[in-house]
Amino acid sequence: MLTFDKPVWKIAAESFFAAAGASALLTGYQWLLQKAGIGSGTNLSLALMSAAYLALFLLLFYFFFRQRAMIARVKKQMEEESLRDETTRLYKNRVFKELAGSQIRMCKRNNWPVGMVLFDIDRLGAINDKYGYDVGNQVLKHFAATVQATIRESDLVARLDDDRFGLLLPNCSAKDAKKVIQRIQEEILSHPLKADRGKVKIPFSCGVVSFAGKVAKYQHLLNRATEALETAKRKGGNRIELF
Repeated sequence: MLTFDKPVWKIAAESFFAAAGASALLTGYQWLLQKAGIGSGTNLSLALMSAAYLALFLLLFYFFFRQRAMIARVKKQMEEESLRDETTRLYKNRVFKELAGSQIRMCKRNNWPVGMVLFDIDRLGAINDKYGYDVGNQVLKHFAATVQATIRESDLVARLDDDRFGLLLPNCSAKDAKKVIQRIQEEILSHPLKADRGKVKIPFSCGVVSFAGKVAKYQHLLNRATEALETAKRKGGNRIELF
């Protein structure tokens, strides 16, 4: 198990024992040379010992930097894991809020329209009851993968809650945002999830909001998209509702 924040005394102890071990090894090496009658001359002895020291410390430095690089990679991976939802591999709610806020400010500076969409998978609980939670998780993964494959690289998608997803569309008007959702809807309908007990349809509702020019803050967009989504749910679900 890798640890990233070792106490100072542990680092000092490890350094001491490494130095002691290196000294013992080199002393033994020198004794063997003298025993074999090699390097009896002062210059030759110094040259051999210098070469041995150089080789040993190059090896130690190699292993040290390799370990540091490995630790850095593991830390980066752990940090990335903490940002993403375990099931869908999408960003988590808090990450979406931070990144979306930054994107909205960029749109405001450039006087671009920005759209926000909230998705809610209809009757996910019923799917879990009928097919089991494993299939329910597959539904979430399938939905997330379909959205990711349909949107632009500059768009931002995240899993906000159990069955709720958020999508931010920079430089996208309400009309264009609706087209994006319709493409996602077509993909979901034409490619249902294939489970052991047959194909599973994934109906979903969504609320869409878009502001042009002096766009509002993140919370303002979220509130309007939430209101539109709730309207879609009240009307029976499986529909797109624009604010």
